[in-house]
Amino acid sequence: MAPPPGDDGECLHPGLAEPRTKEDWFTYVFYDPPSRPLLPPYEVYLAMDDAERRRLNRTRNRYHSALVLAWTPAVQHFETEITELLAANEMAPPGARLGLLIDGPPTVGKSTLVKMIARKFEQELREDFPERFAPERLGSYVPVVYISLTDQVTPKQISLAIARYLNVPTSGTKDIIDDRVLTALTASGTQLIIFDDLHFLDCAHKEGRASNDHIKFLANHAPCTIVGTGVDLENSPLLSEGGPAVPRRRSDRTRTPAPTGSDARTQTAGRFSRQELAPFTLDNDDSILQWVGVIRSLESSLALYQHEKESLTRRHWRYLHERTDGSIAGLHALIRRSAVRAVQQGTEAITQEIMDSIVLSYAHERAYAKVTELKSRQTTRAAKQKQDGKRAAADGSA
Repeated sequence: MAPPPGDDGECLHPGLAEPRTKEDWFTYVFYDPPSRPLLPPYEVYLAMDDAERRRLNRTRNRYHSALVLAWTPAVQHFETEITELLAANEMAPPGARLGLLIDGPPTVGKSTLVKMIARKFEQELREDFPERFAPERLGSYVPVVYISLTDQVTPKQISLAIARYLNVPTSGTKDIIDDRVLTALTASGTQLIIFDDLHFLDCAHKEGRASNDHIKFLANHAPCTIVGTGVDLENSPLLSEGGPAVPRRRSDRTRTPAPTGSDARTQTAGRFSRQELAPFTLDNDDSILQWVGVIRSLESSLALYQHEKESLTRRHWRYLHERTDGSIAGLHALIRRSAVRAVQQGTEAITQEIMDSIVLSYAHERAYAKVTELKSRQTTRAAKQKQDGKRAAADGSA
């Protein structure tokens, strides 16, 4: 895809940062990862001088670092869900539009997933409505707003983040900024707002509850579809605002009843559906095939001289699941790091020895330690049972 107008070439830092403004988002939409390098014959590679080989290896490392998330069945499912919501909400009458919360543990790919889907949505809009993206209108049409929330976020910070994203003035009171933001969202034709890391809305405190209310305010007044991601949202006060019911004294019977658990859920829970994105499992043939398919797509992209074709897919798929606990982020990290190490060490192949030498995140390493400990216990138990069986057989023959 061609770069946006005004881009004079590759920037000093070639990677992508988390989008904070519409310009950052446009960079992500137009971004093309490094192409697979053309490798000369292995004999030619070995005969290169150090500087020439180093440059080629650096090119391969950049390429391996950009291996993209596979378009998995989970991504396809949520693409359908979000696309249908956008269509159902496009010309909906005033009022809260339906939204979606994607809930799941860390490192399962929620943030990457929603950005991938939103990127494809905007790319298709650019193909179908090029006049909306004409150079003279550059930046005036912003179909996607992506906001990554920060810890202990306040309502004003949410509005400020949207204002900065849309290049709206940020001076004035919260009400003034809110009015500017709503006006800008309408004027920009924004159809999709993504709030990433919604678990940072700590609704147990005043500011958290107010931020929760602010999300509802935007759902009511912004003519957009809102999609949120977060960790453990089902048990978050985000979906059970107001807290538990407060017992009433006899003298309080004439007062408005305190909200019950179900009443407390009628605000946010009545506007948003919640769906889970879970780690990959190996529970049945279909789930195994999905996991193996992701490994195959990543392995087929490797630019290594000596890597045996589909060796990870055929022989190490279960090991890869154990190492990463079924996490797509863990899988990507392990294969990217292993590819870089295979180039640096000259093995030119990802082997179990290479992968064993990689230290993943603390959470992944803890999960893998539990797996290896369980396997060790099972092996010890099996050996003991075998030894006891031999002794019993010997005693019986005696």
